[in-house]
Parts: sequence; structure tokens; C-alpha cells
Amino acid sequence: MKISYFKTALFFILLFSSGNLFAQLPINGKWAYSFEDDKSSALPSFDDTKWKTKESKDLKWEKTDLPAKGNVIWIRKTVVIPSSLKKELDKTGALVFYLGRIKQEDKTYFNGKLVGETTSGDLKRAYILNDKDIIWDKPNTFAVRITHWGDRSTVDGEIALMAAKPAQIFEIKANAEGVTNKQQVNNKKTVYNAIIKNNVNRKVAANLLTNFYDLNNKKIKTESKNITLKPGDNIFSIPFQSPSKFLKTQYSLSIPVYSYHKIWNAEYGYIDISYKAAQPKLAYKAKETFTPALLGKQTINGWLGQRLNANKEQRLYKVDETALLAGFINKPGAHPWIGEHVGKFLEAACNSYQNNKDPLLKIKIDRTAQQLIASQLNDGYLGTYDTSSQWTSWDVWSHKYDLVGLLSYYELSGYEPALAASQKIGDLLSKRFGDKPGQLDIIKAGAHVGMAATSVIDPMTDLYRFSGKKEYLDFCYYITKSYNGKNGPRIIATLDSIGRVDKTANAKAYEMMSNLVGLVKLYRVTNDEQFLKPVLAAWKDITQKRLYITGTTSSFEHFQDDYLLPASNKDNMGEGCVTTTWLQLNFQLLSIFGKMEYVDELERSVYNHLTGAENPQTGCVSYYTPLMGTKPYRCVITCCMSSVPRGIAMIPLFTNGKINGSPSILFYQPGVYKTVINGNTSVEFTTKTTFPENGDVTIEVNPSVSGKFEVLLRKPYWAADYKLSVNGVSQPVTATETESINRVWKKGDKINVNFSLPVKVLDGGISYPGSIAFQRGPQILVFDKMLNPNLPVEFSVQNNAFEMQQIFDALPAKWVGTQAYQVKVVADGKPTNIILVPYADASQTGGDVTTWIKSNNLK
Repeated sequence: MKISYFKTALFFILLFSSGNLFAQLPINGKWAYSFEDDKSSALPSFDDTKWKTKESKDLKWEKTDLPAKGNVIWIRKTVVIPSSLKKELDKTGALVFYLGRIKQEDKTYFNGKLVGETTSGDLKRAYILNDKDIIWDKPNTFAVRITHWGDRSTVDGEIALMAAKPAQIFEIKANAEGVTNKQQVNNKKTVYNAIIKNNVNRKVAANLLTNFYDLNNKKIKTESKNITLKPGDNIFSIPFQSPSKFLKTQYSLSIPVYSYHKIWNAEYGYIDISYKAAQPKLAYKAKETFTPALLGKQTINGWLGQRLNANKEQRLYKVDETALLAGFINKPGAHPWIGEHVGKFLEAACNSYQNNKDPLLKIKIDRTAQQLIASQLNDGYLGTYDTSSQWTSWDVWSHKYDLVGLLSYYELSGYEPALAASQKIGDLLSKRFGDKPGQLDIIKAGAHVGMAATSVIDPMTDLYRFSGKKEYLDFCYYITKSYNGKNGPRIIATLDSIGRVDKTANAKAYEMMSNLVGLVKLYRVTNDEQFLKPVLAAWKDITQKRLYITGTTSSFEHFQDDYLLPASNKDNMGEGCVTTTWLQLNFQLLSIFGKMEYVDELERSVYNHLTGAENPQTGCVSYYTPLMGTKPYRCVITCCMSSVPRGIAMIPLFTNGKINGSPSILFYQPGVYKTVINGNTSVEFTTKTTFPENGDVTIEVNPSVSGKFEVLLRKPYWAADYKLSVNGVSQPVTATETESINRVWKKGDKINVNFSLPVKVLDGGISYPGSIAFQRGPQILVFDKMLNPNLPVEFSVQNNAFEMQQIFDALPAKWVGTQAYQVKVVADGKPTNIILVPYADASQTGGDVTTWIKSNNLK
């Protein structure tokens, strides 16, 4: 790259020779860039003269700028750093290279040496440059390898050199020899280490104060040391045998010469508590038609049980709670919404544990919840922001998920500190936000027209129920009032007037539906119809005009225009958080009304998009899960990585239950459902079936004593030839949604349910005209190119008079699932056969998915 070294050097000299040292030195001008991923681009000797250039303020690349393949951008700039800048370096011992925020990941090199890397697009880059690495008064080369996601990449912020701040020079970490943070630490001979890294080439005198606390924040040991920090890593050790199973260490570092003070926390262990489920203090005021089966009274086997088990073992077992808790224990967190993940994990893990009582999961739940509680500040703050940034960006949103997780833990275990921590959050939110003098406006505290922050209405209704404190209900009322405030989202008013979610606020699906779930819950605790009406309008609008055939909604995370349902990778459709929140909304509406239309939507999502978003082999999750393209499964921490397991762990809440007090079989999955009827009669339903492969179902009814009661069986909308018999005697089938059998039941009675699963042809609509998709029972069947390697991408169904038959031995050895179907199509003008599999199973080995298939004769 050609530059004038003389002019650049002169600029620096003039800037710094006047004696007025500036706090920072902007690095403006042109940067060279390339989309070729050549590792030698980091070297100073690399020739970038043929690269294109952009001004430092314009380092942005939109979809039209980026190549079709590859996701790497290299940027380079050569700069003469004048020796006059040494005065700035001498202030603290190092310079810092600031890059602002980069979308998404970067590795930054200075004169060919890696000086830093960051994986979050939400963190400002600040990398240390030492004196020994700088070539004074001569060219120095900055090179940055950027990895971007999606269709856009940016370097957002002023690029500059300036004196390093103490917080950038001194890094504190902690560990322990003899235990890990995941083990109980009581009565173990342990050495607790503070590791302080000094990033400059000078010794510094300091003081290190170490305090040890138990889970109740009681101080049990303290020690102070005067220390010398040499360049590089410095380890300071304290042998200590803790009397507590849980231990919090707090290191307080003071460096007088820098007037610098830093606190670093570390938490170890947990208390193994006995669980005794907690009950809400307040019952719902609105009628509850559907009562979910108790999670601990159900066993689900078969295809769905396999998915539940994979969610537990491949996802929940593998969640790194240390990473989820890091931003709470030591602020700030790695990115603005890092605080949401721990609450989502706790909710999913608590539901999963209730269903299967897995002892390993219990340890992880106890450890995560207790370490989260121990990080709460005295005023109730339980976020991941530093003091100056509290209640900005996604801070209220993260507190929302704290409440979700802690209340789930409290309901499961009865652990009172979890409720106490939740109430501290509720009290703090009620104090900080409101319309009284001195209070903050909650609309200004979150993104998407304030909907991110106002969605805290969801767990605040639960906090009201479990605590009985009216001030939390008052806070929910304040939120609904704020909707209509200045710059508010007008959720209720817009849905009441026009009933279109795509015209409400900014149409952001996840945040809007999170508010809708909160409004449903507010209706349930108040019986006030004004909170239910807009939710029903939204549900109708979504199901009629904005719902994908796989049971999800939105593309680019927003509700789109009527019937516009693009479904490829580039359309960012089916965000996992949206799918899970849609599930939650339908579950709440089912609880109120007991209608099968809500079961239909739960089933559509469960058998397709929800389970299809989590790879059953690896537990990795796709953020967006396309109908056309490869599912981009990833195992990094993202909002959808945390949300999808929540949705899957909810499934046992609505597979069975009671409608108006009558046991109801809703999902025909093999397993056991236990319940109590008439106040004291226990009954066990044992279901045997290979559904969804076929529709032959046997349900054995075993009451503790013989007695008369009603059993309801769902008649699925997609089923044909639905037949019922009891002990071999045919029963009349007259209803359209549920069939009732009311008789005296005795042990060993058997219900036989038989139905066929006809294949239904679905129209591609305005997004895929001339195309069709196949639905068999509740499942969408799709083409997976990995299972059809010799076929071209383009193919079509012959004459719309297709033949489909189940085939065996067509799936790879490690494939999770047993269903595969053969269909005749036309490829390259010739008839041939393709293999279709359920959408939820597809792409688990990386295959490209085709859901909408061209039709030769679509009528």
C-alpha cells in the first residue's frame, strides 16, 4: 500500500511537539482491505498495494459489498509512530490500540505479532502495545483479520492510539489448587491463588487484600499483603481449608502510583439442598381450563422422548455455567445481553430435572443458582453492567431472565434465598422505574421501542404470585401504561385497533411476543379482559398470515407483510427465541381456554421447528433454522442456544394434562402419565405406540381403585379414519376435537386409538409459487441432500400424483430418527426417487434442506 511516510511522521511530530499532549492520537486515512484469507496478510512485508481501500470512518461492508463465499475480511494500515509519543507511553508504561466495535470477531496483529483477539461484536477493542514492540519513527503495520456473520460487517468507532489505562495494564484472575469452582470445597486442603498480570515492563508496588465469604455473605477469613507486581504473571497464594461447602473469594488490589483500585471475585462450590416444591401464594383469578400434567408424573419415550433426552444430555449437561456466570461475578460481562443466558438455562434445567430427576443435573442447577445469588449486590442489582452503564441497553432484559431462572429454581426447590433474591430485583426495578419524580422511564431502558425492557412484565407477574406483594402487580400496571407513553410501543392500542403484529411497534417478533406472554399472565392474575384482547388479536394475525408450516414465525427477526414467508438461509427465518416464545404463548392460551387450536400450534412447532433447531447428535443449536438450506448449527453461547432448550424442556407440560378436571391425552407419544382424580384416586395411563411412524396406539388405564371418570382423547386435525375402542369394544366417534369416554374404569382397561396419517400437500404461497411441501401427520417431510447425494438441486414432483412409501436401511448409522420415505420426482427430465425425512431430523449431518419442491402440475 502506497503512503507518504514523511507526511505521516510530520503530522505526529507537529501534534506532539508543542508540549500539549493529547489524550489520544486518531489513526485516520485509508485502510487497505481484501476478502482473501491469506495468513501472510499479518506480516509487515506483505504487499497490499493491489488491495482496495476505505477511509477509517467508512470501514463498513454491506451485503452487496461482500463476496458470495467466505466470511473473512483483512484490513491493513501502515503508520509511522513518532518517538515524541513516548511521553504518552511513559505515563502508564504502554500504549493502547483502539478499534471500537467490530462485527463480529477479530484477530489483531501489530508488526506481525498477535496483540489481541475478541469474539463478540459488542465489545470495544483495546489492545496493549509495549515499547519493545514499537518501531519508533519508522513504519509500523496494523493488520486485522475480521470474521463476520450474516450479510454485514463493520469497524465501528474511532481508531486511535493513546496511553494505556490501569484497567488495561493490570489483569486479575483467580484459581484454586485442590478444587475446581464446580466442587464443594469444605474441609479440603486448598490453595487459593490470585493471578495478577502486569502488561508493562516496569515493577509496581501494590497491596492485595483477600476476603473469604460463605453463601450467606458472612466473612470467614481475611488476609492483607504488600506485594510487588513484576512484568508478566504474578501469583499470590493463600492456603485455606474452608468450613463451608460454598466459598466466595474477593481480591482487592490497590496500586497507589496509579491511584488504581480493582476488585476480583471468584466463587466455588454449592450447597446440596433437599428440594421441596414451593407453591404460589396467590391463585390465578381467571379460570384455568387446562391444567398441565406434573412434570415428575410423566415419562415420555419414543421419538419425542429421544429428543428430550438429547436436550438434557447433549445440551443442558454441556452448558458452561462458568461462562454464563462470569459477567455477574465480575462486571462487565462479555457482551450486552450475556446476562440473559443463566436464567434461561435455569428454567430449562429445572423443568428437565422435574421430569427426569437426573442427579447430575441437580448438582448443576444448585451450583448455578447459588453462585448467581451470591453475586447479587446489596441493593439488589443482579446484572452484568458496570456502575456507569447500569439500566442501559439490555440490563433490564437480563434482570428479566434472572427472575425467570430464580423463580423456576424456587418453585422447584423451595430454596428461600432464591425468592429473596428475586424480591430484591423486584424492589430495585420498582424503585428505579416509574412515572414519579426521580424515576427512570422503562421505555428508554431497552431496545426495540422499549419492548426489550417492558418484557420484564412476564416474570414480574410470577413474582407477584409467589410473593403476594402488590407492588409487583403495580409495576406490571406501570409497564402497560408505559406502552402508550412518549416513544412507547403502543402494543395494546395498536393490536386492539388494527390487529396486525407487523404494524405494531417495530414488528420485532421475540420482544413483542415476550410482552404478549406477560400480558396473558397479567390477565390470568387479574381477570381483566383488556390484557387478553390484544393477545388474541395477535395470535389470530400470526396463525392466519405469518406462520410457517413448521410452527415458527418472522424473518430477519421481524414480522413481515401478509403471507410473506421467505425461508432460505439468507432470510434469517425462524429465530429460535421466537419459536420458543411462540410455544410459551400458546401454552398460556391453552391453560386459559383448553382449546385444541392451541394444541395444534404447540404440536406443529414441537414436531418440526422447535426440535429441528437443536441437533440431536451434538446438542448444537441453529440461531435461524431455514426451510431451504443448511441448518447452521453452532455450539457457542447465543440467545437462541439458550432459548431452544427451554422450549424443548417445556414439552412435557402439554403432552398430557387435565381439561376441566378430566385426564386428557393430547400428544400420542409412548410413555406413562400419572395423575389424581376426584381428589384421592390415583390413575396411571401407559401408552404404547410407534407414533409418529404410524397411528396405532394402546393406552392402558390403571386406577388405584375402580371408579367412574371421564377421559378425553384428542382427535388431531390431520388424522384420518380415527377409531376408538375400549377393551375391544368400539366407541362412537362424533366430536371434531376431543373424544370423551366416561365410564367406570378398572385396572387393566385398555383404550385402543387407531388413525391413519395421510400425506397432505401444502401450497408454497406467494413466497414459493409453483412449489409444494409434504405434511404427514404433524410432521413436515423434506429433502436432505446428504441423503440424496447424486441428485441435482433442482427437481420437481411428477404430476402432483405422487407415490410415497416408507423405506428402511436408508439412513446413516448415527442418524437420530428412524423415518424415511421414498417419493418419485423428475430430475434432469427423468423420473427418479428421492428420500424424504422429517424436517426435525433433517440436516443433522450437514445436509442441505429443501422443503418447498417445484411441482409439475400444481392445481
